[in-house]
Amino acid sequence: MRRVTTTAAALLGLSLCALLVPTPASAATTVEVTSAKLVARGVAVDITLTVTCESGRDGGAEFSLRQRSGDNVAYGSGGTMFTCTGVPQAVIGRVYAESGGFAFNRGIALATGNVSLCTPVDCDYSPRFEGEVRVTR
Repeated sequence: MRRVTTTAAALLGLSLCALLVPTPASAATTVEVTSAKLVARGVAVDITLTVTCESGRDGGAEFSLRQRSGDNVAYGSGGTMFTCTGVPQAVIGRVYAESGGFAFNRGIALATGNVSLCTPVDCDYSPRFEGEVRVTR
């Protein structure tokens, strides 16, 4: 009886470890926010991500940008599509300021978002990214 319990515990431990191992696509994927430039006097911001992902996958990035604007917060969201090349690549997407909200300005902002990578068979919805970026003209 003791041998059965020990074997079952060992198998359970191994199966849990297998669940924690990342898939090859997510393990090889990196995303970094590298720049942000004002568009149309703050109505929008072009965000550049540096993305490295497995060649042949189709990707999509959704992101948002928040920035202090006086006593308020300017907010916007956007996204872009891309195809993975297997090497670091620049991916540019546009964030539009929320309608009725405040314009973006030069200075520090918080960019957040996630990336989805798909093949014809399945999709991997990671990684998530977050970081400060300096908005320039």
